[in-house]
Amino acid sequence: MDEKKDVTRFKDFPLDQQIKRAISELGFKNPLEVQAQTIPKILAGKDLIVRSQTGSGKTAAFAIPVCEKIDTELEAVQAVIVTPTRELAAQVQQDINDIGHYKGVTSIALYGNQPMELQRKELKKAPHIVVSTPGRLVDHLQNKNIKLKDLNYLVIDEADEMLLMGFLEHLEYALSKMPEDRVTLLFSATMPEEVYELSQKYMKEPEKIEIAAEDLAADSIEQLYYAVEGLKKVDFIKKIIRHEKPEKCLIFCNTKEQVDSVYEILKKWDRDTCAIHGGMDQKQRNEVLKEFKKGQYRMMIATDLAARGLHVVGITHVINYGVPFEPENYIHRIGRTGRAGQSGVAITLVMPSEMQRFEELETFLGYKIPCKGGYVQRQPRASTKNRRDAGRFKESYRRSESKTIQINGGKSNSLLKTGDVLYAIKSIPGVSGADIGRVDIKDKITNVSILNEKEAIVAKGLKDKGIRSKKYRIKLI
Repeated sequence: MDEKKDVTRFKDFPLDQQIKRAISELGFKNPLEVQAQTIPKILAGKDLIVRSQTGSGKTAAFAIPVCEKIDTELEAVQAVIVTPTRELAAQVQQDINDIGHYKGVTSIALYGNQPMELQRKELKKAPHIVVSTPGRLVDHLQNKNIKLKDLNYLVIDEADEMLLMGFLEHLEYALSKMPEDRVTLLFSATMPEEVYELSQKYMKEPEKIEIAAEDLAADSIEQLYYAVEGLKKVDFIKKIIRHEKPEKCLIFCNTKEQVDSVYEILKKWDRDTCAIHGGMDQKQRNEVLKEFKKGQYRMMIATDLAARGLHVVGITHVINYGVPFEPENYIHRIGRTGRAGQSGVAITLVMPSEMQRFEELETFLGYKIPCKGGYVQRQPRASTKNRRDAGRFKESYRRSESKTIQINGGKSNSLLKTGDVLYAIKSIPGVSGADIGRVDIKDKITNVSILNEKEAIVAKGLKDKGIRSKKYRIKLI
């Protein structure tokens, strides 16, 4: 019984009283699963590989023990936390400040679009913890602005996202400049082979901890979808908002162009609307995030990447303007609501051309998401209208026989994701999302079904432009 008690209350962890005071004021009482499993092991100095989704409480899982282990009398960098995006770096640094401020832990966030000279001056003050994106960390290491001889902890956060974004070389360079006698903590939502290769090369007998994704959405989030015509999506969102009356709502789009388009319409309808995506100026993004967190806006429209690291209290609703390209992103999205014992609602709008991707998402999740209406359901009632709508759906989705193109890249050898393939194909002139069928990414190859006799155009376009600037062999099969 005593052993169980030790992992059910934060006050029973062997932490500095100033750390306990801070986390108590933040409202932390009982550790979440990822925190209960990792904090004792990090305090014991073990290397860890942790598979845990956004919304699981992983930032506190490493921030609390790292702050605990900081020697505030030593004016030197003792921990480095590497994150894939600026937003996540800023968020993690804020969490570090919240947890460590009573103890006197100092930190700095380093990322692009900020003056190097200003960051260099801040680094001269020898902060205890550096939170940085990979590229900016390499910049400062090459310019000898960071001294790491006293480094004890390295945290690699969102490792899968970092590798997908092409930061492997930056990571390896940074790791080569760090003392080998350190604790290394690797956190990732998914575990592709490349993440394990990184761990084997740079970690010492790491222990693996996996937090089941399905436990995170659990019963606190009501999930549902509506089948909607593409041209009616924005009007449908208005109806949803009128009906649901969300206190605070996140609307996710798959591209920044969609964000801009939806924002232009919704802001005229409801002034309590803001937007954020990677194409915006960093200062502007930070300001919008701050205002949204303070409650100056009720709705935020965002892309997946821009919302990484966005932890806002009180989000009651998440609306997916479209089916996410990657199933993991669905979990990231809906994990923004239903937190800390609160309930939430996650609503997805599904067009006919997205239905196959939506069904693949359900297969990934292992459960069906109920349909609450729309112009067609997958199991229509026997009414004449529903039979007509079902026929229209089938006709629109199967306009022609598909042809398959094969790409000589897959999950393990190229880190390809569905979103990469879809983005590359849709950027080819004369091709739209309606021309793309199933994307089947295997270990070393990817098969894509192409509709409407566009296979030759797609094959040539991919040969010429590649995917994520990388060229692949393409053939029709």
